Amino acid sequence: MTPEDTEDKTEPNLFRNTLQSAKTTVTTCGNNVYSGYGSPLDAIANPLANGGWVCTEADSWIAELKEQCTGIPEAFDDAVSTIQARIGSEPDKVPENDWRGNNWPRQWRMQSMY
Repeated sequence: MTPEDTEDKTEPNLFRNTLQSAKTTVTTCGNNVYSGYGSPLDAIANPLANGGWVCTEADSWIAELKEQCTGIPEAFDDAVSTIQARIGSEPDKVPENDWRGNNWPRQWRMQSMY
């Protein structure tokens, strides 16, 4: 057996690390919604409902607006579950030169579409 045969030919799974970071971000955002920030449309709907817009259509329009945000807390839960399932399917280490290892980009940037 040569030293090359015993050499570890794996590297950290950096894609898995990115998934763990994404899970933390989604969990934090979901917790913010749950803990009192409320629906993203509340900042619009609540002032309108409290006298900001008075007419025969206001109540139904505000109700429709608020209806559009039902399910947002559950969407965060679903996203966390989906990410966690993917994390669970990823190994801690991957073979050398695997796309999820050292080849995985560590720096992200928005690229222009133009």
